[in-house]
Amino acid sequence: MKGERNAQVYQVGPYLFGTSSTIPHWKTEELIPSLKPFLLSLDTYKKKELKIAFSLAVQPESEIQEEDHAKYRSLVEFEWEGATCRISVIPDTDSYLITILAPNDPKEYTAYFFYGFTKGVLFLHETEADAFVLNNILMMIYAFNTACSDTVLMHASVIKKDGKGYLFQGKSGTGKSTHSGLWLKHIPGCELLNDDNPIVHFNRETGEATVYGSPWSGKTPCYKNDSVPVGAFVRLEQAPMNEIQRESPARAFASLLPSCSNLKEVRELNNGVIETVKYLAAHTPVYFLKCLPDREAAEICCNTIWKRTKVINV
Repeated sequence: MKGERNAQVYQVGPYLFGTSSTIPHWKTEELIPSLKPFLLSLDTYKKKELKIAFSLAVQPESEIQEEDHAKYRSLVEFEWEGATCRISVIPDTDSYLITILAPNDPKEYTAYFFYGFTKGVLFLHETEADAFVLNNILMMIYAFNTACSDTVLMHASVIKKDGKGYLFQGKSGTGKSTHSGLWLKHIPGCELLNDDNPIVHFNRETGEATVYGSPWSGKTPCYKNDSVPVGAFVRLEQAPMNEIQRESPARAFASLLPSCSNLKEVRELNNGVIETVKYLAAHTPVYFLKCLPDREAAEICCNTIWKRTKVINV
């Protein structure tokens, strides 16, 4: 970050990233307030000589240099929250182009990334959609950049209880936030750590997984710079009854993988995510909970995890 204008450094999970801008008086956390708890002072960063995982320069659209997008080959296109994102690559290079068509903005946003997503530049339109685009670019690049470092960005809601983190997973609309809410209401000593996109890191030396809060928490404003060891993962499925069982390592892997952000089209990144999930499935408890949105579901889940009721192993 040396010599870059309006530079900020953030620590999210076990890794750091930096932003800078040519826009006068720019502060990324003012556009995205959820980043404030993760802001690291530049003095602390310099004293500790910490390494930046990736850096993003933010520039106004007026500074964009015209480039032939035809030389980029499309890797993947997907939609989320009403936006369309396309990721392309120059064949046989590590240079990527990301374009985003945001809601209520007729023009595409453009970002270029180099050196395996470690350095990039995003051009903003200076409109209301800027915050949405910047926030999602940072989340996306964080997931890509840490994929080969035993770290995954997971789609889950996380409850913190008695020094452990419990991650509730499932397809959109399954009721992850609802189940967390039941724990908060009916299980003493619970606290919400993150409600949508926590960071999970596996330490190969200790065999322990840690879950971190993040600046990305969906519709629930829960942006905590905190971490705890993972107590368990729980995959949820709506059902007419409450029933829980512990998963075998093979089924645990199949349960965890779909919840991880991943760029499958880049082999190295995909392999990194798969390797991390293998470790998580082998070293942490994973449960499958068929449930109703009621108090009993939370109590059965909590009691089973704490080994106060019979666990069915499959």
